[in-house]
Amino acid sequence: MRKDIKKIRQVLKDYAQLKKDLALINARNTLISSPSFEGVSSHSNTNHAEIKFVNHANISWQLHHVEEAISNIKNSKYRFIINKYIINKKYNRQELCDRYNIGLRSFNSMKNRALVEFAKNYGMDQLLDEMKKPQVYE
Repeated sequence: MRKDIKKIRQVLKDYAQLKKDLALINARNTLISSPSFEGVSSHSNTNHAEIKFVNHANISWQLHHVEEAISNIKNSKYRFIINKYIINKKYNRQELCDRYNIGLRSFNSMKNRALVEFAKNYGMDQLLDEMKKPQVYE
């Protein structure tokens, strides 16, 4: 797989993992959504509720940034591939080839174009510039 495509996919895999982790945390009813004062004394000046809130805000921003980049993809097939194949893994390659009546090579090309479109929207300009250089395969 090309290194550039691998990096773009990793952003989406990290996003999927964050979504799963956040759902698990929310299911356990933790402080993530409404930090409160913790009356436990400690020897540090650190407010654990504040740290949790800052971490939550950072995660929320990361999720929003990825979701915005996906929603700004104009081609609905590209959005579908990113959401249902790469992130949620609801379909495999063959099912999507059948859905779009295309071969595996065409699907891989379409998937890579979808990833590049996502990268543009996500602001991975430096990576996209690197993609213009000769390709290196692993």
